[in-house]
Amino acid sequence: MSEETKGLTRRNFLSGAAVAGAALAGMAGLSACSPSTASSSDDSADAASTTSGTTVGYDGTGTMPWLGEAPTIDESAIEETVDADVVVVGLGCAGVPAARAAAEAGAKVVCLEPSAQLNSAASDMAIFGGETQAQWGRGDGFMDKKTVVNMHMEECSHHTSYSIISKYYDESGAALDWFVAGSPSLYMVKDSSYEEIPEENQANYMFPYMYPVPETYDYTKEDLPCYPTSVGFSSLATVMQDNLQVAIDAGADVRFHTKGVKLITDDSGAVTGIYAQATGSEGYIQINAPAVILACGDYLANEDMMKFYAPECVENGIQILSIDFDDEGNYTNIGEGYKMGVWAGAAIDQWHAPMIHHMGGGAGADGRGVIGNNGYLWLNLRGERFMNEDIPGQQLENQVELQPQRKAYQFFDSSWPEQLQYFPAAHGVACFYQEEPLPEYTASGLRINVRTPDDIDLAVEEGRCLKADTIEELLSQIEGMDVETAKASIERYNELCKAGEDTDFFKSSQRLFALENGPFYAAECGVALTLGNLGGLESDADCHVYNTNRERIPGLYVAGGMQGGRFAVQYPISLKGLSAGMCMVYGKIAGENAAALA
Repeated sequence: MSEETKGLTRRNFLSGAAVAGAALAGMAGLSACSPSTASSSDDSADAASTTSGTTVGYDGTGTMPWLGEAPTIDESAIEETVDADVVVVGLGCAGVPAARAAAEAGAKVVCLEPSAQLNSAASDMAIFGGETQAQWGRGDGFMDKKTVVNMHMEECSHHTSYSIISKYYDESGAALDWFVAGSPSLYMVKDSSYEEIPEENQANYMFPYMYPVPETYDYTKEDLPCYPTSVGFSSLATVMQDNLQVAIDAGADVRFHTKGVKLITDDSGAVTGIYAQATGSEGYIQINAPAVILACGDYLANEDMMKFYAPECVENGIQILSIDFDDEGNYTNIGEGYKMGVWAGAAIDQWHAPMIHHMGGGAGADGRGVIGNNGYLWLNLRGERFMNEDIPGQQLENQVELQPQRKAYQFFDSSWPEQLQYFPAAHGVACFYQEEPLPEYTASGLRINVRTPDDIDLAVEEGRCLKADTIEELLSQIEGMDVETAKASIERYNELCKAGEDTDFFKSSQRLFALENGPFYAAECGVALTLGNLGGLESDADCHVYNTNRERIPGLYVAGGMQGGRFAVQYPISLKGLSAGMCMVYGKIAGENAAALA
């Protein structure tokens, strides 16, 4: 096994700082970058060490080797005592809406965030209905609820909560209207996803994906559809900052450089506040409140938790992409919210969902694969075709992980400009050809679906894509490739393409393109990066948290990456930006419900 595919250790867990720019540009399936440490179990002397490079997982005893002991906080260490109605722990995509919703409801709100500013890593949201979507013909009733909910449940193997998915469908449209109203300077695209944006609005605009939907794409006839429900932001961080300012204007006490440490509970088990700690301080802040909202993000950068809940990621050598840092450069998505919840009696989902949607081979600095994750011909190093390539990025990743050296190659030829229009209007897919480069201000999400000749030429120049005048010459450039088998596989594939029917793997006939017009191209596709590991505290559609007896813990709410019941097994791709959308919607719901306790 190559060094790139060995189990992760502290030395080769990916440094998010090295790829933060790429994360903001596309959140795509990049190759591994410079390694460094990213484990957080050292904060407790009693935490079990699992840094040998082997995977762990559940051992049958119920022991959580990542948990450690809850800190003991002596009353003499309390430097400040604060009384509040609601405490929001974490100011990310869920925490910010929670803070605004609670403050607008009249609650006295205290917000805790270990970073120097709010954390914003996403750019897209899947939304159903509402007035904002209605301006693009995607208002209430545009998508069938039964279709959406059932598809999500199926993609997550029915380990998720029907009520959480159902409520999201019902409330996301109105929640988006509320969210964007908090950013008065936000410009709304009107006529087309790729329309020209006035200069004064280029820094902060919002757009619908795939609007209008390409004539060649009918999601109702796709086996694995991507629904046209998603919106994108040129700068979600700007809109979030505007929403946070609404909360501040309503009286919220926002404390950056300050983290939550331990929940305060009474004899009945109800949460009555939280202990917090400012960066660099040895003392604590005691915040008394009848409601605490945990919105601390996932645990992607905690190696021990990844080994416990997603050992397959470790075994497959899948590295992480995270840009969530505190003001000292340490990761913040290290599971501290999970620890606080478990110490207070909370249960954690049994099934978690790594978010590893492949964006195609040879990703550049902007995170885009050379030709997207398009379903061209893919061959493994044996020279064999191994799948129906016409599948979304998450399923592509699942298949690549099964190949020799966890690697495959994606082949296309010089006819690609005419062929892009027939690929699905979906996440990570290059489905629009453009002769000239997009304007510099174009939102990163919009770039993912467009390719220009310059894009391909640059990929070849940088060595991210192989190019040759003949198939034989191209195959000879691929180290470890069984050339004769690959030639036979390409010949067989070309026969199927010309016959118009894929009787081997049953790929859609409209995406069967023979390799026959030189020059020919190949992009290497290894495993992608984990962008998040989604599974959280067991909760309901009102953001209440449940204990291991599945009884509600009074006073405790959860939203965002650590909210349970949202995702399981794998990240669903039918709804682009679903996790970020859920963060926003359920952050709002958590804030409203927590404020109602005041």
